[in-house]
Amino acid sequence: MTNRSSRPPTTRRDFLKTSAGLTAAGALSASGVARAQAPKTVKFGHMLPPDQIHHKALVLFGDELGKLSKGRMKVDIFPSSQMGSIAEMLQSVQAGSLTMSMAVPAWYSSFMKPLDAFTLPYLVGNEDKLHPALDGVLGREITKYGEAAGFKVLGYLLLGGRHIVNKVRAVNKPDDCKGLKLRVINSPVYLNTFRALGANPVAMDPSELYLAMQQGVVDGFEFPLPDLVAQKLYEVSKFVSLDRHTTDFFILSTSMKSWAAYSPEEQGWITAAMKTATDWQWKTQPGEIANALARLKTLVQVNEIAPENKTLFVEATRPIYKQFEPTIGRDFLELAIKELN
Repeated sequence: MTNRSSRPPTTRRDFLKTSAGLTAAGALSASGVARAQAPKTVKFGHMLPPDQIHHKALVLFGDELGKLSKGRMKVDIFPSSQMGSIAEMLQSVQAGSLTMSMAVPAWYSSFMKPLDAFTLPYLVGNEDKLHPALDGVLGREITKYGEAAGFKVLGYLLLGGRHIVNKVRAVNKPDDCKGLKLRVINSPVYLNTFRALGANPVAMDPSELYLAMQQGVVDGFEFPLPDLVAQKLYEVSKFVSLDRHTTDFFILSTSMKSWAAYSPEEQGWITAAMKTATDWQWKTQPGEIANALARLKTLVQVNEIAPENKTLFVEATRPIYKQFEPTIGRDFLELAIKELN
């Protein structure tokens, strides 16, 4: 038993020292609790305006992730190229300085050459096959290519058919493309495809397109219909020709480095939240495409391509397949043709 009378008397200085120590310890403890409770933030950068369905799907992803994690994770979305050009955002994701982004296969092909297959003209003969193929064998192959390049593929969002848009004339046959300066994605496949049609393609980031059309730097471009409406590119266009040279989609990804930093539980939340968002978008996008087409018909001249003329486009661009087969890989190219036609 301790002899109380043997303790030295407590001085005011000792009391103040003890109180200060307890206060500091309490502050550090409270600060540690606050840090422990702060949610992990996912930074998602993309190129589209915030009123577009793809942005809304990402908002849904953020909402779902917040619910599943009970507030332990949140998503901050940076639309309209706030985080840089598409190429810059993908480089940032690969490096791990931006958590997530998205782009169409043509942009990812800088890192994974086989993905050029999805940019080949008139590859998708049946649009209904695209989603099952991406959820199945083609998606598994994309995942493997992504991981080898440092990307963790998280899902896909539908864009739909891409069409020729310009302010000079309606395009009904390949000859109508001759001499047109058309903006395309910076992809060798796109550049060579439109050269084969007689156009003068110009590679350009979409954030520069409106001004380029306004100033006459280009005569036109190729674009999905909802994006054309959302970005108000009809204001600088006159003709939309529905050739559907590609049926496009976004690949959503993070880096392998960022993915490895999440716990298995966190990875599960991200996967489940992304599936909810992408499933909703694939169901909703066909209606968005139909609405965009209906609106464009009131704003510009829209023309279908007759079947016999569509054959002319296919024949004019068929040599592009042989040209890119060595870099795409014959096996993957044949698989894509089999799954999507």
